[in-house]
Amino acid sequence: MKKIKMLAVLLSLSLFTSLLAPSLNAYAMTEEDKATQAKTGQPFASYWFPNELLKWSPKTDPDAPFNKGTIPLKKRVISAKSNGTQTIKGELMSLDIINQHTAGTPSQGFKSIQVYNPTQWQYVDVLVAWAGSSGEGIIIPPSADTIDMAHKNGVPVVGTVFFPPNVYGGKPEWVKQFITKDANGRYPVADKLLEVANYYGFDGWFINQETTGFTAADSIAMQNVLKYMQAKKDANQQIIWYDSMTTTGEIDWQGALNEKNSPFLTQNNKAVSNGMFIDFRWNPDRLVASNQNATALGVSPHKLYAGVDVQSNGYNSNVNWSAIFPPAGQAPIVSLGLYIPGWVYYNATNEADFIAKENKFWNGNRVDPRYPENVTGAKDWQGIAKYFPEKSGISALPLKTNFNTGKGTFFNKSGVRLQTGAWNQRGMQDVMPTYRFILDNTGGNTLAASIASDDAYTGASSLLLSGSTAKNGTTTTKLFATDIKVKQDTTFSMKVKDTGATHKLILQFAGEKNPRKVVLKASGTGWVNWSTTLSPYYGKVIKEISLESTTTTAQSNAKIRIGEIALQGKTDIGYVGTVKNVKVTEKVTPERQTNARITWDTALGNVRYYEIYQKNAKGLQELIGTTPSSAFFATNVYTVNGKAQITVKAIGY
Repeated sequence: MKKIKMLAVLLSLSLFTSLLAPSLNAYAMTEEDKATQAKTGQPFASYWFPNELLKWSPKTDPDAPFNKGTIPLKKRVISAKSNGTQTIKGELMSLDIINQHTAGTPSQGFKSIQVYNPTQWQYVDVLVAWAGSSGEGIIIPPSADTIDMAHKNGVPVVGTVFFPPNVYGGKPEWVKQFITKDANGRYPVADKLLEVANYYGFDGWFINQETTGFTAADSIAMQNVLKYMQAKKDANQQIIWYDSMTTTGEIDWQGALNEKNSPFLTQNNKAVSNGMFIDFRWNPDRLVASNQNATALGVSPHKLYAGVDVQSNGYNSNVNWSAIFPPAGQAPIVSLGLYIPGWVYYNATNEADFIAKENKFWNGNRVDPRYPENVTGAKDWQGIAKYFPEKSGISALPLKTNFNTGKGTFFNKSGVRLQTGAWNQRGMQDVMPTYRFILDNTGGNTLAASIASDDAYTGASSLLLSGSTAKNGTTTTKLFATDIKVKQDTTFSMKVKDTGATHKLILQFAGEKNPRKVVLKASGTGWVNWSTTLSPYYGKVIKEISLESTTTTAQSNAKIRIGEIALQGKTDIGYVGTVKNVKVTEKVTPERQTNARITWDTALGNVRYYEIYQKNAKGLQELIGTTPSSAFFATNVYTVNGKAQITVKAIGY
């Protein structure tokens, strides 16, 4: 994995995803991106300065169709507590560098696995796609694949408006453009921000104003812009404010909610913003006072997020956890705001190291949320699972997952290799296990769980239970938190490849004390299908899904690979129509090859994703990519008589 040099942030929330010098003549796209696009046709994720944003329209931006998220935000499901210190009160906001650069980010993935695909969504309540650079752009919506990845897990994602400190290229004129009202009483930049969020399909904006040189009047103007956006935004969108600018117009980080910054959060019992990220200067007394001030103002103190900087040291960071989280059973003083948990990726030496770091960061040393860390000091890393119950986006049928992380070095379909070569498309990431990992062995088994990228049923990864087994040993794996009501035609099925085991489904129904074990029937070879009807449980609500595996032989290197889990019926799958109006815009590269922008009309029915095929040199259909979107950029496409031969197929459940 490529090591990324990051700029440490100690006192202010000032981070640059590019270290380019400030530009006096900035454009909506850097000259480098313009040259790349002219040469290759590559669509890029958007970034703007205020004046460029005012000129933007999806009708005139050829990249716009590639930057739209397509998966709606799923309803969030809260699990029962996995340990006694978790609390359902309080939230976790993650400010994370999902894309390494502000500029130069392909709209929906590219041919590489060198990309940060977070998979631990079960503790995140809001994702801020953090980015911004005085030399590239300060208004950055989340990329389309980020929107789809987060939404699939029920996590809202917001873009960033970043007014940098002057010393790092911040320009007062950018702030002035943002707070300027036109002759009709409108704020044109704010209107464009809302237009972008609505068109691209994400959930609001994080406003970070750290440029100096303003007065109390400017502060009031900024507050008025926030109120204007509150009045016009979609009800489900959020405007998040960073603790920086105060009522005097100065940049004066408070590390608290107080009279200097509360007007940016609420006025006269009306929301000005939907939450505030508290600067890292907080201390226990300031957080207690912030809780009291929020309560007095009629705002939930859990809409305040105490910033914890983990960019430099990750789980080696010293954090005064007890200042945020009092003893078990009590609500947190305020919510938690993590700054750059992507440390787990950017400081990893390879993919395996990334996975290990991600597991430890979120789930602690034992990688099991039932066992929070036993530490000696209040500032030692606790593991995020200690404080927040697991959550998922599984609230309705159908459910199908192949445990695909959204990147890989191949792509399988139904166990057959259709594509080789590195790729990433975060929107193709499947729902991962809610619990990382709750697994119990008895009877001599010592299996452990992981997400493995060496084999897959469909996609490029699968859930693997590996280790030693005994004859008639059992391994119970808790998989998903759900809120699914069983229908008359609901069935359960899973595809398993193992070295000797039988399997039962375990369902925890709402209102029932004990879970039910359901016998599964096996059919086929290789990837064996284990299935059952759930019609006897019609009308019941499934709260948890687990799997019990009984091993048939003693082995020192046993493997149970789960390639697919599906919970659905015919009424859920429904009809999937054919793809129509496929348009291919080509950019000629070397002879007999082309790059192609491909768009099509969204197919009717319950579409899971699309497969894009080319006719290759042998005249055969060859898979060149997959996406949940209705737009795809392909490189090195084979041409027939100077034209690419492209077919797009809609894939259902």
